[in-house]
Amino acid sequence: MTIVSRVGSGGAADATPKRALAKDGVTLFALVEVEHDGARTLYSDAGSVRWRGKPVTTRPLAEAPAITIAWRKIEPSVADMSNTASGSFRYEAIPYVATAWRAGGAAAPGTAIADVHPTLTPDHGDGLGTMRYQLVVRQGDRTLTSPGIEARRGRGAGGLADDVHRVSLRADDSFLGMLGEMYGQPYIWASAGGSDRTHQSERLEGSDCADLMVYGARRTGLAIPYGWTGSLEKHARVLGKGALADDGVYRNARGEPVAFTRPGDLVLFPRHVGALVEDRGTRGVLDTADLMLHTLFDSPKQQPIAESGYADNPVKVLRWKGTR
Repeated sequence: MTIVSRVGSGGAADATPKRALAKDGVTLFALVEVEHDGARTLYSDAGSVRWRGKPVTTRPLAEAPAITIAWRKIEPSVADMSNTASGSFRYEAIPYVATAWRAGGAAAPGTAIADVHPTLTPDHGDGLGTMRYQLVVRQGDRTLTSPGIEARRGRGAGGLADDVHRVSLRADDSFLGMLGEMYGQPYIWASAGGSDRTHQSERLEGSDCADLMVYGARRTGLAIPYGWTGSLEKHARVLGKGALADDGVYRNARGEPVAFTRPGDLVLFPRHVGALVEDRGTRGVLDTADLMLHTLFDSPKQQPIAESGYADNPVKVLRWKGTR
């Protein structure tokens, strides 16, 4: 038994992780295999299903032997952790919990509309972000589950295996939209990976501030390696820089206001970085009322610069090279 899913209303459902626009949605389906008299039958209400790389024939779940179906969310129980908690670097195991989920939006118990709202950590995403799911099937005194919190990626990996079904919902295909896929995942000080492709951010397990920004850039097609805040200027151009003045405005060395350039540009402080979201203060001017998206000792969220913990520091406004 496993979970299969599809984006929107068309196409075959399969077990691959899904990234989708929130407006399109993702539907989850139970896929249950039953053996009877030496024959195996697959039951699902998904209709068209691809299983293990090929199309398969299924029968409706209503025709399956008497079973009950329940759903769980597999979610991190912390919003802040560190890969250096032991005193030196190591991939710390991300703590996950299986929480009962009253799946809504579907008529049949074997079907669920993916909901990425976290229940154990602050919900900053307003319906956007990443969630993992588990299927529970009971027949008589037998209980079977799809992979869950026990399915780790291996020694020294930190996160869960890819067969724990994952769904990520975003608002749009912009840089800021891609950053939204990381809502609900923990801030991980010194997030890392054996390569860029296997980085914890690429697996949507969590990130530190710099890796969150790189994740969004990579999702828009930019070939930027993961690194730290000090490496970001190699891949971006400086649009302005300044320090905080008494009026809450960032001003350059000549006393002129630093411009609020546009949403999606980076605001780089010493050892911290975020992305501009909204010009909320004096129009066209970078000030502490402006909204930024960042992660710092909490899962990613939008927050006024004044509340970021870095407002008093000098700032540089950056734009990724390769973007207009």
